[in-house]
Amino acid sequence: MSIPALSMTLLLLAALGTFAAVMKPRLQILLHLRRENLFDQLPERLRGMLKLAIGQYRMPREAVAGLAHIFIFTGFMIVSLATVTHFVHAYVPGWTLWGLRGRGGDVYTLVKDSSEMLVLLGVAYGLWRRLKSTPSRVGRSWEGVFVLGMIALLMLTDFLVSGGEFVGRGQTGLPWSPGGYMAQASLRPLGVSAAQGVGHVAYWIHCAAVLVFLNFLPLGKHFHVITGIPNVFFRNLEVAGFVPKLDLENSEKFGIRATPDLTWSMGLDVYSCTECGRCNTYCPTMLTGKPLSHRQLNLDIKKALFDDQDVLVAGDAKAQEALPDLVGERIANETIWACTTCGACEQECPVYIENVPRIVQMRQHKVLMEGDVAPELARAYKGMENNNNPWGIGSDKRDAWAADLAIPRVADIVSAQGEIPMLYWIGCAGSFDDRNKKITLAMVKILQAAGEPFAILGKEEGCTGDVARRTGNEYLFAALAQANVEMLNTYKVKKILTHCPHCLHTLKSEYPQFGGNFEVVHHTQLIDKLIKDKRLQLSERSPTSVALHDSCYLGRYHNIYDPPRDIVKAVPGATLVELPRNRSRSVCCGAGGGRFWMEETIGERINVHRAKEVQATKADAVGSSCPFCLTMMRDGLGALGEEGSRALDVSEIVAAAL
Repeated sequence: MSIPALSMTLLLLAALGTFAAVMKPRLQILLHLRRENLFDQLPERLRGMLKLAIGQYRMPREAVAGLAHIFIFTGFMIVSLATVTHFVHAYVPGWTLWGLRGRGGDVYTLVKDSSEMLVLLGVAYGLWRRLKSTPSRVGRSWEGVFVLGMIALLMLTDFLVSGGEFVGRGQTGLPWSPGGYMAQASLRPLGVSAAQGVGHVAYWIHCAAVLVFLNFLPLGKHFHVITGIPNVFFRNLEVAGFVPKLDLENSEKFGIRATPDLTWSMGLDVYSCTECGRCNTYCPTMLTGKPLSHRQLNLDIKKALFDDQDVLVAGDAKAQEALPDLVGERIANETIWACTTCGACEQECPVYIENVPRIVQMRQHKVLMEGDVAPELARAYKGMENNNNPWGIGSDKRDAWAADLAIPRVADIVSAQGEIPMLYWIGCAGSFDDRNKKITLAMVKILQAAGEPFAILGKEEGCTGDVARRTGNEYLFAALAQANVEMLNTYKVKKILTHCPHCLHTLKSEYPQFGGNFEVVHHTQLIDKLIKDKRLQLSERSPTSVALHDSCYLGRYHNIYDPPRDIVKAVPGATLVELPRNRSRSVCCGAGGGRFWMEETIGERINVHRAKEVQATKADAVGSSCPFCLTMMRDGLGALGEEGSRALDVSEIVAAAL
């Protein structure tokens, strides 16, 4: 064996042996966490991995930083072929991959050199972000600077390797190797022997740096370089904010108490956190001073996994029971209850970390196993248990709003053996809250004006249980869901209309877990269609300018952004005003995740934070498409001394223009 081959063999054995030793305990932790099958739908997972991970789909959401990361990631992938070639050259000098011989090699070299230059540009931007006087979102860290330096070293040494070879062969490197040409031009004054020596040293530095870099990755936040692509592959393919159904009959414990209750994909999630801070930048709780940082939550869970490694791997059930609680001992109780489940963190995460499901499951343990429930939330539970609505108003008053209206009931239609038309699901807010009853009446006016057949359940309608599921009371949610699904299936309901995005999400995305599969339409979708089909005649009415607030459960959860906008634009005389943070980056009103029923005592109120943005537009009204958003915007404007009446549902704007 030649000296270069022997040297490379020893280097590889040492580096890969160290890498295996570092990776082994991390993999063992994943293998001893709760099992789940995420090997289904392989074609979809592969397509998603290529688009979302390899294709860096979410990176351009932040233009400059995203482009810099794309430069680095793509360049690194392209250069990896040359790096593999460098390693093989220790054993077979002059070897090249089959597709990189002749002109193919020239084209690859041009692409590689150009990519390496873009990598260096991205590295320069990354260093500036970490070293500038005013800290950026990513903050300052020696780790980030070290990794960027290592990446730059790999690019520069690859140039020097090519430059030394060009000097030795008497070539310039042009036009196919602009990087090699610049290196050759800088080395030529040293003479052929010295230039080749520099290239030879650069070759070994490059190979050693790759192996040092590989071993460094699992030790910090750059572990995501290894785990990020698999994490995207194993991402949730269910609905947004998917919460698995609990086996309430046969299980003895529920939710997440300690590290053994985490699934292996949750472990992979925290391994993959890039600590980029995008989740924090757009999280309403962080924006208003609440004790929830999704980045810090990832770090806390990862530290807990490492601390509990021996117990997890040993598999001793008694020892695992003795492990400290995650919530209360390692994570502040207020942290998990601050979340509004708005989904902004998951929308922004470039490696698709799922925050909402694990927070809900942590709440499940607190509620179902410990009975740890805020008093005001307990009252909402009691109202849902006794009267089928969180307001606690008598269920016999659910359709009191329709007392003087000739609206058919589903039961009457069924008894008359008629065909069930579209079911208008009113929801608790639209049935019991005086302000939100106006949305219900506006929708009835619109449906009747368009001649759209519909019916309501009346007193038979029950709470969907959204609040119960989001706050961890899965037992109550399951009871409500099963009762509703049984009733709807009995009536053979096929299509449901609702003006509440929370009802929309629960009926459409979560009731299938209980055997309820329905076509569910949001009222903005139907109104938009009725207008475009010219079934509604609108005249010019005030307000003239409408600042539109996007509902999280309508937008981020169901990607419904255009219908509310098209509706406002269709009203004669009305002008759509976009808030600075809109569509997928809209700021939560603060009501989601059961927060509507809980006191907000820490930091700035989220609805006031959002209302300030509305106030700055000086629009005549703020339009919304959710009864809870409407209430929060009304109260937020009121807290700022504005008229709460300026908050309107889009259906009210349309109804006023009929």
